[in-house]
Amino acid sequence: MRKITAYIVTLFIMYSCELVDVLENDPPNNLVAENVVKSEADARALLNGAYTTITSRVNDKYYMFSELIPSAMIGTMNQSGFGAAHGEFANNNVQFDNIYIRDFWMMFYKVMDVANNTIFQTTELSGGLISETSREEIIGEALFLRAMTTFDALRYFGQFFDDNSNLGIILRTEPSNFVTRDKSRSTVAECYTQILADLDAAIADAPNYSVSYYASKTAAKALKAKVLLYQGKYLEAATLADEVINDGTTGLEPDFESVFSKGLNSSEMIFMTYRDENSDTEDNNRKRFYPGRTSNNTWFATLMDTDPRQPFTYDGTTVLKTNNADVFRPTYFLRLAEMYLIKAEGLAFSGATLQDASAPLNIIRNRAGIGDTSATTLDELKDDIFNEITRELAFENGAEWFAAIRFDKAMTLKASITSSNQYILPIPEEEINGNGALTLADQNPGYEGI
Repeated sequence: MRKITAYIVTLFIMYSCELVDVLENDPPNNLVAENVVKSEADARALLNGAYTTITSRVNDKYYMFSELIPSAMIGTMNQSGFGAAHGEFANNNVQFDNIYIRDFWMMFYKVMDVANNTIFQTTELSGGLISETSREEIIGEALFLRAMTTFDALRYFGQFFDDNSNLGIILRTEPSNFVTRDKSRSTVAECYTQILADLDAAIADAPNYSVSYYASKTAAKALKAKVLLYQGKYLEAATLADEVINDGTTGLEPDFESVFSKGLNSSEMIFMTYRDENSDTEDNNRKRFYPGRTSNNTWFATLMDTDPRQPFTYDGTTVLKTNNADVFRPTYFLRLAEMYLIKAEGLAFSGATLQDASAPLNIIRNRAGIGDTSATTLDELKDDIFNEITRELAFENGAEWFAAIRFDKAMTLKASITSSNQYILPIPEEEINGNGALTLADQNPGYEGI
């Protein structure tokens, strides 16, 4: 059975790596799906393939680039890697033929495709071959992964900050094939609608929280709170974040250091990658090769200068918190501290009282040892919330980059950011050229003439 399930995972990862919207060649069509998934074990193997795609050697751009690229763009890291193409991120001057743009785009759609195949195949599996509970849970997990990757793609390649924009991303909700290969961009509102629908289904059907490296109802609620915050639905975001805080499945560590010294065993991790000594090799975990480098002469260094979390976040120019060898260098997507900060931000921007909006912020500040906020107005409190997001969540899944956009601070913090066009990346040329439903007119603003 191990050989069979491994074969299934390998097949679908191979085909997901050849997505038709990023390659010129037509996809292979000799894989007859109904002959592959024949049991509950097969369906679970296919689901595991989606998780593996996030952490795999061939798709290292997901778990690495979600830390490196946004940090370089806002200046908390001074570079995302070596060479001129990486320098474009740090200089906020990305070209649409940047090879890493292609990889960054592709990595999201690889995971989406495996998730879509999981949903389709598990739905089609006859009742005698799988229990209904297992069917719902497998599909629920896959829907969470599809929602997460769709949201990530939207954050980087669509005007996520404008619900009225036509410049969303290409929504992929079915397995890639000749029929579905050519597809136009959806609006931002349509993208959010799809993401939230997937998350609502995951909240209903995904398993209860048990470990942080699998999707769960708690993870789906946490991600939904985050999505609502990005939409500007502040009170809804704060309310759902509070539900996650109080549902009893996770709990804050007593101190910041413990969060990253415990890794998978940390009580506050909601969703993260699985890593152990077998997977933490240079071939399998490319963070061993390049963990990122901080800069000593930026707004970030000034902000962190006297903060007690700094020694556990970075040492000189070496990033520590996301490159801890003792816990095998995992990638952190969602943790409970972020829910407190989402609650604080949501309350502050929805017109709550200073006292109510300060309360969740102060919990995180006091754990860090810096005491209550001294803000006397909501505007001052918003500044404190942004600073706390940066200090607490730096290098974690783009937290400080997207906070700088939400709080309208990006252009102030970094001189090379002069336009909101730079908040998102160009659609890669491979997508423009290989997708018959797109033309150069569909490129993101500011990149049309590149």
